[in-house]
Amino acid sequence: MKIGIDAKWYFEGPPSGKRVIRGLVDSMLAIDDSNEYYIFLNCKHKTSAFALPRKNVNICYVWAGNNLLSNVFILPLYSHRYQLDVILYQNFVSPFGHGKAVAYVHDVLFLSNPEYYTIYERIYLSPLKFLSRKADAIMTVSEEEKKRLLQFKLSDDPAKIVVAYHGVDKGFVPREMLPSELVLQVVNRFDLPDKFILFVGRLNLRKNVDNLLRAIPLLQNKEIPLVIVGADDWKKSNHLDVIKELGIGRRVHFTGAVFKELSVIYSCATVFCFPSYAESFGLPPLEAMACGIPVVVSRTTSLPEVCGEAGNYISPDRPEEIASAVDSLLSNEQLYKEKKQLGLRQAKKFTWDRAARTTIECMKSCLMNKS
Repeated sequence: MKIGIDAKWYFEGPPSGKRVIRGLVDSMLAIDDSNEYYIFLNCKHKTSAFALPRKNVNICYVWAGNNLLSNVFILPLYSHRYQLDVILYQNFVSPFGHGKAVAYVHDVLFLSNPEYYTIYERIYLSPLKFLSRKADAIMTVSEEEKKRLLQFKLSDDPAKIVVAYHGVDKGFVPREMLPSELVLQVVNRFDLPDKFILFVGRLNLRKNVDNLLRAIPLLQNKEIPLVIVGADDWKKSNHLDVIKELGIGRRVHFTGAVFKELSVIYSCATVFCFPSYAESFGLPPLEAMACGIPVVVSRTTSLPEVCGEAGNYISPDRPEEIASAVDSLLSNEQLYKEKKQLGLRQAKKFTWDRAARTTIECMKSCLMNKS
């Protein structure tokens, strides 16, 4: 097969999207030398070294100023030029391309939870619904998200939607498996406390940082701080007002967005908290579990599917439940060890190798289907 992959977020894009593209593309190229690949990268990154140069890999730099327009109008030109058999698009597929089209739809939360999105975001994402119906197959990231795609009619055929769970990068490991010099370097760089609660994600209303902050004064431990890794997003949370209102400024530490050192920050945490209102998958708690950190997560959408028995589940609307779950882990050594081991075991179920194989099989199936 001649396979095209929309990888414009490989070097720059949404934080989780960037990690997903890297994990998926790198694994596909690592395990498959029988197919010919055309990797579409943002033309801004011509000077960046692609991680896996191979004989069966062709790099194509394309205009990527707008992902929707680039996918619908630019990538099809290349699909015809190279006579591609199938192309994997991020979110938006094109009805004009050569060969089969597979839509990798990360989520349609803008349809189920529009209150967490701006008008601009909803308008921009709206073509996703009818364009996905033009796809020969749709890939998504959880059974929960598959239900949502069917609910909002991105497809009428469940068999057309393939679930490929995200994986965990191999660098996400417990602290004891990391070089002590690296840990010390990251701790000093970000001024990390000895013990802390960790949140990783965009600072928007959907991630529910505000209620996590409201849980801090309710903790039995009146000293343990909260470290927040992430940057402001559209429909951002009211976290600064909440911190001021509660008078907890000394207990909240912001690092901003972090990519390179993120795995080390996870491994240094004591408890990971992720009280999100809605997720299509939930990569941060999975990464935390892989680092041996017990997780407190919402019992909403896909999070129970991802965390399984390892999760300590709370209602995102109840700060007292968040505080109680954290208190249980901090005060009960046996529970803490049990959840740590369950988390490590759960995280091993999610690999980019498995996601890559599922993706390749999906594209093969598309090509075999002549309809």
